[in-house]
Amino acid sequence: MNFIYDIINLQFVVVVSFLAVAYYLRSEPLKVFLLFGHILVIFLLNDVLFPASYMSDQFQYVKISQQFRGFSLPSVTLDSTLGFSSLLFSLIPLPFIHSVQSIAMINFLIFLTIFLLLRKFNLSSQKVDYFFLLFPSLLLYSSLALRDMLVLFFMFISVYTFVTREKILLSLVFASPIMLLKFQNYLMFVGGGIFYFILKNAGRRRYVLLGAFIFLAAFIPEKVPLVNQLYERIEWWRFALFADQYSYDWDVVDKMKGYYEPLGTGIFLLYQVVKYFFYMLLKPLIWQADNPFQLIQSIENMVIFGMIIWINRKKILNEKIREKILFLNCLLFVSMTINGLVVFNFGSAVRYKFPFIVIYFVFFLYLLRSDRLFLNQVMSAGPSAVGLRPVNA
Repeated sequence: MNFIYDIINLQFVVVVSFLAVAYYLRSEPLKVFLLFGHILVIFLLNDVLFPASYMSDQFQYVKISQQFRGFSLPSVTLDSTLGFSSLLFSLIPLPFIHSVQSIAMINFLIFLTIFLLLRKFNLSSQKVDYFFLLFPSLLLYSSLALRDMLVLFFMFISVYTFVTREKILLSLVFASPIMLLKFQNYLMFVGGGIFYFILKNAGRRRYVLLGAFIFLAAFIPEKVPLVNQLYERIEWWRFALFADQYSYDWDVVDKMKGYYEPLGTGIFLLYQVVKYFFYMLLKPLIWQADNPFQLIQSIENMVIFGMIIWINRKKILNEKIREKILFLNCLLFVSMTINGLVVFNFGSAVRYKFPFIVIYFVFFLYLLRSDRLFLNQVMSAGPSAVGLRPVNA
């Protein structure tokens, strides 16, 4: 019976939405084909390539969303991650929610909405569009019945407001749903912003101030109340996720404690920060892959790492754009470091970092294009005055 409900959802909402976008993109057939591929993947993952129970959280979102749709009392509180995510899913106008494919179709619609917003907000370009359509982790999580696309949507809106509109308070308002969807992502967004403003406003004293902050945070964190609270919270997360690896079987956890590395202080903490920043970007490493999915993730990680190096080697002419890129790099550093310190599971690592990677490349590539347009404007006003040759934007 669920199959019939999913066919109705597919025909009357997903296919209609796809056809409308396909008509809009009628001059770009390859992008239309890739979007169609996203629809196919919804039905090629759960119970085909792997059992739906492999990500058992999917069934919880289906169950609680159905309870909201039926106006019955949900079995979880609204202020919980599961409750709030399911409420949002239940409000999206899909006729039926009867299977994990139903929620996956909702996530595809969110994916499609972000893709259209890229064009509406003038963020779109060939590089941005193809990255968005081809990024494997985004393809995976936009085709599952999990909350990650909701997280990505609100992160996208909040970062757009911050980076392009420069409205800090409004960006925090748009980011506020993330506090219930994935609280740590909200903390990383705020932490990345604080780190950015420290570096941006320090001027020539930037490196001196950064060095002083690092010294206080690493060697005497108790002297910086905010850092001390974050330090304690990260250590709590670390051990909780370490125990989660063993399903909170405390007998097993006690036996495995010898493999647990608590947060240090001083030089050792600095070593951990650098180590886990790169490890989060790259794990699972190629020799750590135990199955085809992990092998794909490992290859994806190496490509992404190379792309990060490549785009950061681009020379930026506009000072304002350099500042915005600084924010993106601060957000990447904070998110990868904190996630790297607390996440042990390879699958969780890919899931936790992919929204930040999407945000990073979408806005970085947009800023690079904006800088090239600015460069062309400068040269059209008088290229001989600056000694530059025109380039195509």
